[in-house]
Amino acid sequence: MCTGGDVRGQQKAAMALQKSFPRRQYTLWTIVSCYLLAISDVVLTQERVLFSTLASRLISHIEPIRTAEEAVLKARVLELLPMTDDLISFLYDGATEKWNNLELATMRLDAVVKSEKWEKVFDTSMTTVTAENLDDFESWKQMAYAGTKLDNEERTNALIELLENRHNTRNGALAGVYYASLRSTEATFKAAKSYFENFGRQQCAFEDLQTYVGTFDAQKWLAFVDEQITLSIETSAQHEVASLVNARKFHYLLAPEDQSFVEDNISLYNKLLTSPALQDKLETDYFYGDDLIIMASTWLLEGRPVSSPVQNDLIISVIILLETAASRDKYQFRIRLWLTRLYLYIGSFQQALGHYNILSIKNIQMDVLSHYLLSRVSTICPTWKPLISTRDIYDSNAVQTPYHIKKIYETGAFSQVAGCMEFGKRLSESINKGILCVEAKRVARILGMKMDGLAINPILVSTKWKENRDFSILYGTTREEILEQKYQVGPKQDGNWVNAFILRETIIDELLNTDKRREYTSLLKDLLEKESLESLTQVEKWSLEMVVQLSAVADSATADSVAVLHKDLSERIEKYAKMGDTSLSWEWFHSRFIIVETVMIVIASLDGLVAMPGTKKNGKFVSAIVACKKSVQAVVDRIKEDAKKLKLGREKWARDCVKRISELDIVKKLDVGLIS
Repeated sequence: MCTGGDVRGQQKAAMALQKSFPRRQYTLWTIVSCYLLAISDVVLTQERVLFSTLASRLISHIEPIRTAEEAVLKARVLELLPMTDDLISFLYDGATEKWNNLELATMRLDAVVKSEKWEKVFDTSMTTVTAENLDDFESWKQMAYAGTKLDNEERTNALIELLENRHNTRNGALAGVYYASLRSTEATFKAAKSYFENFGRQQCAFEDLQTYVGTFDAQKWLAFVDEQITLSIETSAQHEVASLVNARKFHYLLAPEDQSFVEDNISLYNKLLTSPALQDKLETDYFYGDDLIIMASTWLLEGRPVSSPVQNDLIISVIILLETAASRDKYQFRIRLWLTRLYLYIGSFQQALGHYNILSIKNIQMDVLSHYLLSRVSTICPTWKPLISTRDIYDSNAVQTPYHIKKIYETGAFSQVAGCMEFGKRLSESINKGILCVEAKRVARILGMKMDGLAINPILVSTKWKENRDFSILYGTTREEILEQKYQVGPKQDGNWVNAFILRETIIDELLNTDKRREYTSLLKDLLEKESLESLTQVEKWSLEMVVQLSAVADSATADSVAVLHKDLSERIEKYAKMGDTSLSWEWFHSRFIIVETVMIVIASLDGLVAMPGTKKNGKFVSAIVACKKSVQAVVDRIKEDAKKLKLGREKWARDCVKRISELDIVKKLDVGLIS
């Protein structure tokens, strides 16, 4: 049952073991499996109550608790019940506290916070920070919040004294800022100044303070952080560079109209090129000064004011900025991801692939980050190797996760089982997995490869797809979704996109199976009529509509239905074959590859219809099919010829573009000699 990922089956098997062979181990397994069912999405609400109650009743059969793992399991079961006091009593019992377990300590604090027992929250947090000497920000934060809720002079004084004594630790100083933010803006400003004076030379300073500075007088705060810069280019170390970069990040955040921001950042970056901070670092170390270039790039991409506009050559100008930094800092991941994204955006897949490969993204990282390279890869540059290497992680998950879950049962590491189950489920139902399953089949079709092992089970359309992709890693100063969406290769692909193309592939595979074809065609038509279907490009939606029309041709088997298909196909091809700027556009490739793929589908499907028993007797139908195939094949041949001309044209355009951009002010400030 573990191997098959069947949670309900695990519970039944464990219960049968426990009844047939009454051993403590099997009772524990039953409790674990009941807990997993109670938190899963495969049971109804009434069943959740049933299984959580059953698990709690079985707890008495394993008392006394022997290990910290068993204590965590009991606490997790008690969390599911409405009696919060029982959970708190157990967590604060001396026998439980003796385990000194981090997960139990976290649950202890969470439980009293949720029940709003503020005295216990304060005392628990104080014990963690003082007696246990753990500089844990969550404990600091809850202690500060509880202090304001209690309005108790003794506790307030104890909190203030502790904050003063620990102001030289990061979390203690940040807790001071948080506590001040609960009182007034003036107090927050003072606390933030104190924090920055101590930690402004660390990379964490901006990330820690950015949520608080929005209420400050911007000019006053920027003047203060600028005063803290003690950078001497000749002797600067990494921490001094961090102080400068943190100050510039606050300028980015609070002074969005500064026309000189980009040029100032480039000038500062150029000065840092000779500093010890860059010269003495290891090849794999992160150079914080690179963030100056990232900020300049995102400033331009957002369309903020600049002293020398670069609008006509914006993307290429930004690419030159980023390539300059990348040439000196091989493993700067944000720069490489931005270059991957922007090269893909202008239709230069091989350049995007080069930067992506340098990052050496592996295993679970692929599920999170591969979309930066593989978004709509089948229609930008159909390629097999990076696609299939990413797909492999999902096959590995299907084997490895059940193995680890079995080991957890056997070894008694019960605190890990829920996380392991969730991990496996998120991977098996990952949107990225669904997208890559579709893309693999499309790439194989376009490249003329065999499709063995690429069949997509139509039952996947009922999957509740999980979003694991990270769309925010590119940002160091702001997290504007608008910028992320603006430079994506088409709308963000979601579960509807995956389901639409799974249905399309199923209709193609079942074209000669009338009942199944009609069922899946009906589902696809319903999906295409959704107002919320925003994840498709125009030409993707057209391609799906053509498959719906193919299904209609299979139903009627008349020359008229073929004529309608032929007419719609020809008209739309003429329209979409003109999409995209030939010099700088992913859309040019996207529209044409989809046209080619759709024509391949139509031709192969019409051949299948001709081969149906009795079809050859229908002379008009067959003649209409032959005419349609000949016409659309001619279009594909023309597109291929256009692509050859485009390749030569883009090379000349690129040379002209580089020559033109080299005259721009921001590029003149850069040393681009190391860029190949």
